[in-house]
Amino acid sequence: MPRPDFDSGTYVEPTVITKVAPDAFVACEEIFGPVLSLISAADSEEALNIANAVEYGLSAGIFTRNLNSVLDFADRIEAGIVKINGETAGVEPQVPFGGMKASSSGDREQGKAAIEFFTDTKTVYVDRSAT
Repeated sequence: MPRPDFDSGTYVEPTVITKVAPDAFVACEEIFGPVLSLISAADSEEALNIANAVEYGLSAGIFTRNLNSVLDFADRIEAGIVKINGETAGVEPQVPFGGMKASSSGDREQGKAAIEFFTDTKTVYVDRSAT
């Protein structure tokens, strides 16, 4: 249904896609929009394998009460950011930000990592006794 408040642009309304195959486009690409793809997995091991099979690894999230399981997930997931019991958008500016694999530039942005990323270090020796 057309919405008058969306007349001046192109928008995607929040969308949930169910019964997604692990190799489907929406499961394998970085979709930067209000889109949630649901992929069924038999257990946490299969879910981890599905998540690590894609070529991107910007962020990952897991919701659980099982602390042992979540620490194993955080250790083994191939993502630059891991959020436990929280959505994956919105990071704090004082901590490094970046992904793994084909996500990001490979370097980290923000925080101390940003200073290092945007700084060229030069060492200069001056022997004033030669003057």
